[in-house]
Amino acid sequence: MALLLAAVTLAATGSARGFTPRTRAFIVHRALALLPPALARQLSRHEDALVAGALADWSRDAEGTGPHALDPGTADEELARRIDEAVALLDRHAPMREVARAFGRIAHAVADLSFALDVGPDDPREASFYGEFARYVEEQAPRVRLVFPGWTDPHLARDDVRGFARAIAARARRDYDGILRSYHPEGRDPLPQDFDERSIAFAAASLELSLAVTATARAFLYAWYRAHGDLAGAHGLGPHPRGNPFAAPGEETDR
Repeated sequence: MALLLAAVTLAATGSARGFTPRTRAFIVHRALALLPPALARQLSRHEDALVAGALADWSRDAEGTGPHALDPGTADEELARRIDEAVALLDRHAPMREVARAFGRIAHAVADLSFALDVGPDDPREASFYGEFARYVEEQAPRVRLVFPGWTDPHLARDDVRGFARAIAARARRDYDGILRSYHPEGRDPLPQDFDERSIAFAAASLELSLAVTATARAFLYAWYRAHGDLAGAHGLGPHPRGNPFAAPGEETDR
């Protein structure tokens, strides 16, 4: 609840494109629940800084009619920088409030990459429904059954953060055509059933939220892992995790 209140307050001053401020707070809150308690407790204690980082905006080199994270855009590089920033703060034992804000910036980059309409190229009609789809995702979030497939990620297992970022964007982009058809169905106007819980639009919203939560949690855990944080108690890892949490089973190696 506090994360949601912080998002509402910061929405008046922050500039968060793609997912709305409420949705970004929802994503961060769900990601926190998957993390090791040692990390989740510290971030929760400074949730105002965490959410401020998640809602902060930065300029992008973008072309076309709408905001972009990637193709065009450099959110893959941005995510790598933000993770490096968080790791450096942890390594030098910076105040946890600074660390929480840095983790919020990680969440911002991940959320941008997870929003299908932030990954180019654009359809010329995108501007007509960009904001509407963002609001639709926010409205549907409480109804969505989120799926967390686990920590395994081949890119993070080999420290390829930009590859991880591009894989997020590629997965989000797969929803693009379905979203477009929901708002511009061929030969007719949109109908209410195009947006009910059995619709393509709802499925896209569900998949993008699950993607954003999973990818945010993985990015958080990766930064924590690189800083040699305690992984015990992370969702699915057990009380005494060993090796690389992102490696496929049987391929774990100690850092």
